[in-house]
Amino acid sequence: MRLVNRLLALIVSLALVAGAVVVVVDVVAVLTGNRPIAVDWLAAYRWAGHVTWASREVRLICLLLAVVGLVLLGMELKLRRPARLTIDSDNPATDAAYTRRGVGQAVRDAVTDVAGVDDAAVTLRRRRLRVRAKAVAREPAPAAALRDSVTQAARSRLDALELRRSPKLTVRISARAH
Repeated sequence: MRLVNRLLALIVSLALVAGAVVVVVDVVAVLTGNRPIAVDWLAAYRWAGHVTWASREVRLICLLLAVVGLVLLGMELKLRRPARLTIDSDNPATDAAYTRRGVGQAVRDAVTDVAGVDDAAVTLRRRRLRVRAKAVAREPAPAAALRDSVTQAARSRLDALELRRSPKLTVRISARAH
C-alpha cells in the first residue's frame, strides 16, 4: 500500500505542477495582449455559465469524482495484515506467527547479550535478516573476532523461534569510533 500511496502522490503532484504551468503560461499570454495558449478559458466559462447542476454532464462528472474518492478512501481504510513470520508447527490447523518487529527485537536482544558487543541494529527484510553490531573494542581486529559469537547468538535465537522459513542471516561487526 505504501508504494501505491507514493505513486498516487507523484501523479497528483505532477498534475498540479502541470496545471500551475498551464495557468501561468495563459496568464502571461493574456497580460501581454494575446489569446490564451493552452486552454480557451472563455469557452470554458461560457460552458459553465449555461450548464446547470442538474445537467447530465455535471452529474456524470460528480459521480465519477465520488467513485474515485470512495475507492481511494476504501484503499486507505483497509487494514493491512501485519507482516508475520509463521512458526513451524506439527499441527496444520495451527496458525501462529511472530511479527517482523518481534523477531528483529529478539535477535537484537540475543546479539547485545554477547560479551564485547556495545549495540546492535537488526533489519529484517523479506527473506534476509541483517545484523549490524558495534563492538566495545576500538580496533578492527578484536571487533572482527566477535563475528562468530554474534552469528552464533543470532542463529541460535532464530532456531529457538522455530520459524517455518528462517531468513538468511548476514552479520557485520564494526569497531566503536574513537
